[in-house]
Amino acid sequence: MVTRRRMATMVLGGLLLAMPADAATVRGSVSDATGGLLPGAHVVLRGLATGQESSVETSADGQFQFEVAEAGMYLIIITRDGFSEVARTLAIADAGATFDLPVQLEVGGLSVEVSVTATRAERETRQIPLHVESIPRAAIEQANTLSTGDALAVAANVTPVGNGPFGIRPRLRGLDSTRLLVLVDGERLNTARQATDRTGAEVGLISPDTVTAMEIVNGAGTLLYGSDALAGTINIITNEPSFSTDTRWLYGFNGFYSTNEHGARGTATVGATGPSYAVRLQAGAETFDNYSAGTLTVEDTRPFLASGALRRTDTIDSNFGFSLAAFPDPFNAPYVRTSNEIQSSGAHGRFLNLSGLFRVGERRSVRVRYQRRQMDDVGFPDFVEPYFFNAVSLPKSDLDRVSARYEAQAVTKWLANLSLTAHYQRTQRLLQNLLPVQFPAPTPVAFFPISVFRLGVLSETEQRVWTPGVDLQAVMVPAANHVLTTGLTFYRDRSSDNRTTTTTTSMIGQVVLGPRGPSAAVLPSPVQLGPPSVAHPVRVPDASLRDVAVFAQDEWTLRPGLSLVAGLRGDFYLVSTDATPGYDVASVVAGARPTIDPSTLPDPSGATYARHALTGDIGLVANTDRRVSPFVRFGRSYRHPNLEEMLYAGPATAGSIAPNVKVAQETGNNVDAGAKFRLSHVSGGAYLFVNQYKDFVAQDLAVAATPAGPLAQATNYADVRIGGLEVSADAPLALHHGVLTLRASGAFTRGTITSGINPLDGSSLDGTPADNITPVKVLGSARWTTRTGRWWAEYGVRTQTKVSRVTPTLLSSPFAIAQDLLSLDGFTVQRLGWGVNLTRRRERLGLTFAVENLVNTYYREHFQFAPSRGRTFSVGVSAGAF
Repeated sequence: MVTRRRMATMVLGGLLLAMPADAATVRGSVSDATGGLLPGAHVVLRGLATGQESSVETSADGQFQFEVAEAGMYLIIITRDGFSEVARTLAIADAGATFDLPVQLEVGGLSVEVSVTATRAERETRQIPLHVESIPRAAIEQANTLSTGDALAVAANVTPVGNGPFGIRPRLRGLDSTRLLVLVDGERLNTARQATDRTGAEVGLISPDTVTAMEIVNGAGTLLYGSDALAGTINIITNEPSFSTDTRWLYGFNGFYSTNEHGARGTATVGATGPSYAVRLQAGAETFDNYSAGTLTVEDTRPFLASGALRRTDTIDSNFGFSLAAFPDPFNAPYVRTSNEIQSSGAHGRFLNLSGLFRVGERRSVRVRYQRRQMDDVGFPDFVEPYFFNAVSLPKSDLDRVSARYEAQAVTKWLANLSLTAHYQRTQRLLQNLLPVQFPAPTPVAFFPISVFRLGVLSETEQRVWTPGVDLQAVMVPAANHVLTTGLTFYRDRSSDNRTTTTTTSMIGQVVLGPRGPSAAVLPSPVQLGPPSVAHPVRVPDASLRDVAVFAQDEWTLRPGLSLVAGLRGDFYLVSTDATPGYDVASVVAGARPTIDPSTLPDPSGATYARHALTGDIGLVANTDRRVSPFVRFGRSYRHPNLEEMLYAGPATAGSIAPNVKVAQETGNNVDAGAKFRLSHVSGGAYLFVNQYKDFVAQDLAVAATPAGPLAQATNYADVRIGGLEVSADAPLALHHGVLTLRASGAFTRGTITSGINPLDGSSLDGTPADNITPVKVLGSARWTTRTGRWWAEYGVRTQTKVSRVTPTLLSSPFAIAQDLLSLDGFTVQRLGWGVNLTRRRERLGLTFAVENLVNTYYREHFQFAPSRGRTFSVGVSAGAF
C-alpha cells in the first residue's frame, strides 16, 4: 500500500544486513533542482512481486545504499517533506552488480510517480501503459478543497457533476455515474442501486481530511475491478498508519474555513505506531450554509420559452387543443433570478475513521479499517421554486465500511504475495421529493365542466444497500521476467427501499362551456380537497446483484526497457428479485401507446436474471532511455445494467418510467496511446484515446404515451465514440531565491453517436453529438517556492470552452429545462493561493490561504443545474505529528 513507503527498517532490511558478498549494490544520491544534496530523504526499496520493503534515510551528504541478494524487479521510491516524489524501477539480474541512481527532487512539487490502482500494487507510473494521474495529500491540503469531489476536479480530464459541499461527483472523459468506477482503498464505492445519469458514487462520503492520495486511472479498468469502469477508475486512498522502529505517538488537527458559505470543517487525529503495530483514529465534523454565486445582474429564462427553445405545456390546451393558456403546467415555469444566493446548497456532517496494522508473523500482517460517515440536511442546490418545480433534498446520507486484509509476503519461491480481504459496506440515504402533478378531469358523459386538479406528492424514500465482499489475490513469479497477478472476487449488492408518499389533492380551476365556447375559471388559490392520503408504494422491489469473477494479469518484461502487460477476466452476474408488496408495474404501463413489450417487464412474484462477461486488455510500454516512455493499450470494458434501469416502475420528474429486465449491458473497446517524458527542464505527457461504446442505456427517453403523460423505459439507444487528447507539462526553473514551477494541462474531448435511433421521434442519431462532453478544458499555474520549501505562492487559471455540439436528444426532449441551455456557456475562473510549512523533526505546521474565483465570475459548470460558487476566501491548517 501507499503508506508503506514510510516503513522504517522492515524485515527485509534485517535480511539485507546478512547478505553474502556477491549481493547487488544499489546506491545513489538525492539532490534538489539547484544541485544541493538533500539529507534526511526517505528511500524505500520494494520488491515488485513480494511487496517486501527496506528503507533508509539519506546521509548528511545525500547518499543512500542497499545490498540486494535476490534477483528480480524492484521499485525505489524517494520522498522528502516539501518535495515531489520520485520513483525508479530497477531490474536486478546479476549478483555482484552495482547500480548508481542519482535522483533529483523538485522543491514544492506536488507530483507523484507511483500508482497502486492500475495493477493492484505499487508501480512506477512510467511502467503502466495508461494515463495515470495521482493527487497527493499535499496537493489536497494546499488546494483548500471544499470537498473530495472538488479535489478531483483539479485533473484536466475530470469535470464536476453537481454542486455544494457534498453533492459533487466526478465525470471522467465525458462519462460519470455508473460508467465510472470509484474505489475506496481498492474496494468498490459504486453500488447497483445507483441510477445512471441521475446518481453515482457519492465521493462526498469520504472526508477530504482522511485522504492520503487519489489516483485516476484513465481507460478500461474492467480487467481488475469489474463492472462500471468504462471511462476509468478512481481510487480514493485514505489515511492509514505504518510501522516504525520505535514507539511513536501520532496526533494532529486539520481545520478549514470558507467565507462564502460560512463553512467550517475540523478533524482530530490520534494514534500510535511501533515495530509490530500501528493504530490511527480520526474524527471530524463539518457545517456549511448556502453558498453565493458570482456577480449577477439578472438571469431571465423567459426568452427561451418565447423563442421555442423550451416548451411548457398547458394542462387543458395540450390535452384538448384549446387556446385558453389558463392552466400552465408547473414544469418549466419561467423565472427571473436577481439574487446570487443559491438556495438549498448547505450540508452538515461528521465522520469517524479507524485503521490498524498488525504484524502477526515473519512477513505476515493484518490490516483492519472502519469508516463511518453521516451527512445531514444535504441540499440539492437550486432545486426549489422558482428555479425548479420539484423540490429535492437529502435529509441524510450515511456510509459504514469495515474491512480486514491478511497479507503474506514471499510465501514460496514462486508464490511471491498472497492476500485475502473481506469487506462490508452499508449505504443508507433518505431522499425527499416534493412533486406537483397537474391533470384534467372531464365530467363523465357531459364532458364539461373540465376540472383541473393538482396533486402535491411528498415522497420520502429510504434507500438501503448492503454489500459484503471477498477478494483473494495471489502474485506469482512463474519465470524471472514475469509477474503474474491473479484473483478471485465476490460481492453482492442487496437493495431494499422504504417509501412513504403523502399526497394532497387540490382543485385549481375548471373549464366551463359558455355561450361563446369553452372558458377558463381559475380559482384565486388552490382549494384542498380533503385530508392528505398516505401510501407506501414500492418503485424498486427488494433485489440483489451478485458478481463472482476471476482474473489474471501478466507483466512480462520482454527485454530491458520493454514490457507487455496483458490479462483476462470472467464475470458471472446474477440479479435476483423478491416478491415485494406494493411493487406495481401494471398501472405504470396501462394504456401505453405503443404498448410496452410484456417480456421486458419483471415478474412481480420474483425472478432471477443471469449474465456473464469476458473482458481483457493488452498493453505495451517502452522505457529505454528514461527520457521518453511511449505506450499503447487496448482494453475491453463492461457495465452491467443497474437495478434502477432493470426494475424501477413509477413517476419521474415528468411522466413515468417503466422497468426493462432485458436492457442489454454496455460494452466498450478502449484504445489508449501516449508518451510520458522527463527531460532536463520539463516533464509531463501526451495521451490519445478512442473509446467505442456499444448499447449505451438511457432511462429518460420517452418510448410511449399514457393517459398520465409520457412513459420512459431504459433503452439501449445508441453506440457512442468518445475520443480526445490529454496533455500535461511541469517546468521547474531554479532561481537564486527559490524555484518557479510553471504547469499546464489540458483535455480536448469529442463525443459522437455512431449509431442510434431517437426514441422520441424515430429519427436517426448517426453522426450527432454525444451528451455531456466538455470540448476543451485547460489549466495553467505558476508556483513560487523558496529553496527550503517553507513558503510558497501560486496563481492558477482554468478555462472551459463553450459547448457547441449539443446532442439532439436534449434539444428535442420534452424534459429540457433552462439550466440545460445555460450550462453550455464557456467560462474562465482564477485562483490565488499562498502558504507556509514549518517542520521540526516529526512535528509539522502548515497554513494555507486561498482566494477562489478571484474576480467573482458568475458561471455554471458544464451540464450542471445550479450556478457555481462565487469568490471565497479560505484558510486551512494542518498541525501535528502524523
